Amino acid sequence: MTKLNSALAAALLALPLLGCGDDGGGGGGSGGSGGSGGSGGLSCPGGEDVSGCSAALSPGDDDTAALQGALIEAKSGDTVCLCKGTYSLTKEVSLSVPNVTVKGLGAKIDDAVLDFAGQKQGDDGFTVTSDGFSIENLGIKNSPGNGIVVTGAEDVTFRKLKVWWDAGSVTSNGAYAVYPVKSTRVIIEDSEIIGAADAGVYVGQCNQAIVRRNKVHGNVAGIEIENSNDAEVYDNEAWDNTAGILVFTLPNLEKKDGKRAKVRDNDVHDNNRENFAEKGTIVASVPAGTGMLVLASDDTEIANNQIANNKSAGVVVVSMKTLNIVLATTPDPATDPDPEKTYLHGNTFTNNGSDPQGILGAFKVKPLENVVWDGVLKTGVTDPVLCLGDPPLPSFRNLHAPGGLVDNAAHTLDATPHQCKLPELPTLSW
Repeated sequence: MTKLNSALAAALLALPLLGCGDDGGGGGGSGGSGGSGGSGGLSCPGGEDVSGCSAALSPGDDDTAALQGALIEAKSGDTVCLCKGTYSLTKEVSLSVPNVTVKGLGAKIDDAVLDFAGQKQGDDGFTVTSDGFSIENLGIKNSPGNGIVVTGAEDVTFRKLKVWWDAGSVTSNGAYAVYPVKSTRVIIEDSEIIGAADAGVYVGQCNQAIVRRNKVHGNVAGIEIENSNDAEVYDNEAWDNTAGILVFTLPNLEKKDGKRAKVRDNDVHDNNRENFAEKGTIVASVPAGTGMLVLASDDTEIANNQIANNKSAGVVVVSMKTLNIVLATTPDPATDPDPEKTYLHGNTFTNNGSDPQGILGAFKVKPLENVVWDGVLKTGVTDPVLCLGDPPLPSFRNLHAPGGLVDNAAHTLDATPHQCKLPELPTLSW
């Protein structure tokens, strides 16, 4: 994360931060800021309601200095408001003050937009390291790295955002659009995310996360829950991604496990976009046409989802041992590579597996079954590894990997050994 040095911070603090309705003497000015605890004297050129705003900015001659200055001056409890318009940013901006809200004031989520197309300094767009952070009703586009990143924070809310890249779905886009990492009690809701070169919504190494009512499309992965505990993903629509929803536990990270992801009531359809992830990354190995993929995570519940028109498969459940065969990755002895207690029930599968891609295409089976499991069993584990609920069971293929990974003769299609139930995970709230 880029840190402002003391000289730059002092220079920013010295900038005149004018109220949007004040006479700046210079036409557009550089944005505006009001005092903490009220919105008196603040206004927007378009007449947006500034009640509750501690500062109100509008696009001007130096949007980077105006926004970063307002974030430095913010006090706990403040709301930094952005009037309608496009803010052209040349540097990564950052926030370290707790309990601050950043809010766009337009009627639509992309009426106020942070545009990082001209960014020349910093790796990501907007980075935050403070508890109690909220960002809402705002567009973020063209970040050279990740879009909005929150690290090591508690009680974080991303609400009504649109994050995208004007170039479309290309490898040079940032890897992640909305990216909370190593954080606790995270909510990501009511947002639209397009074009991330890894995952549109990425929840990494977090505890307690809710991802709901988002629309994710044109990404490599629409939503990814990685090495996180107690996540609930529901009422989202994921389409036109390489893969709709991923639940991963990967090796060689600080957090060594990923458990209790509840993925329910989502519409996951037509995720057939060619994989445009950077070569050599793990997500680059995900076959186009994958509805959902569980990799090495434990206690995953996939319930009551609509899963349709994903050309490779509806749901794939695999061990990291299987991926090691494909990628020759380095195992992490501190990370359990095998998924255990995956529970699928109540899902509706329609027209999946019609044209499998990548490693799934190597089986030369059309259509491929709705649920594909690599069949890896941990020595000595007697608890159910995979349960498919009550009949009618979805069509199913056990690959019996690693020995039978591409040997169709070793595969089995009998789902009845997996006619079982597991306790449903609780819904999350706080």
